[in-house]
Amino acid sequence: MTLPVFSEEFYYFEDQKLSAPPEFCIIEFTDSLLPGANDRLYQITQDAIQEWENKLVRYTGERQGWDFTYKIISQEQYDDIFSADICDVTIYFEREPTTDVESTTAGHTFAMFGFADITIFYLEPVWIYNGQIEIINGVKYEIADISHYKNSLDPFNDETIKHEIGHALGLDHYPAKSSEIKKQNGIYLAPSIMTLSENSFLIDRMEITDYDIRSIVNLYGEEGINEWDGWWWIDYVFVVIVFLIIAYFAKKKFRKTESKFVKLGTGDDTTKRCIRCNRLLASISESDVCNTCLQKSNFGV
Repeated sequence: MTLPVFSEEFYYFEDQKLSAPPEFCIIEFTDSLLPGANDRLYQITQDAIQEWENKLVRYTGERQGWDFTYKIISQEQYDDIFSADICDVTIYFEREPTTDVESTTAGHTFAMFGFADITIFYLEPVWIYNGQIEIINGVKYEIADISHYKNSLDPFNDETIKHEIGHALGLDHYPAKSSEIKKQNGIYLAPSIMTLSENSFLIDRMEITDYDIRSIVNLYGEEGINEWDGWWWIDYVFVVIVFLIIAYFAKKKFRKTESKFVKLGTGDDTTKRCIRCNRLLASISESDVCNTCLQKSNFGV
């Protein structure tokens, strides 16, 4: 399937591009104050991953390059350096932000060089108006801040997870203008799941849009996130280098050991050699160490 060349502007995370279809690792957690929250969030996350995959496959007609996989693992499995679990994108869950920097965020992603860590703050925030007024298109809007968090799941967790997965795939925020926020079926929809706007309080709902899919396809190509065929050369060179290093030190050790042996002739024992430098000794009756070695100040047996 040949797709059109895009002329629109896209926004990407610097230094973030996956090298193969990602393996998502959902880290297990429990919440004694909110039983069942973990299972519900696991399901929401799996649905979000599947939605990204399905929309990319449907748009491009390709499946192999968009084959996203996921699994739920414990923190101990993730920390085990001998574990077979390899995670391209790791997803953590926390009740609420713990720093001032995170205080107004529902989640964040650290992504670089083909790997990403996502954290989702899953409790529902309680908003209070702060007295500020914003006038947009002649309409007054009151601005609100987060006061505290309820002991319940945020009804927008699915949006947050889809948004953060977008970052993991390489997308940056989309700076939407208020004119791009359209009303459909009685609700205001964002033009992108990656929307970050000064007027974001106007938005009722965010979904993965065609623009988001075009952004991903523009980044990776219509065949998807295909692993670079040249990686086997790196593995080959690495193995050769390791072999040469082992061979070098093994040969060096063999020579050092060899010099410690007294080498005798085949008949009359007239070819005795120094055990330090392997020089031919002047006489069979001479010490096992030649005079040159004996005269060295740093000589030691």
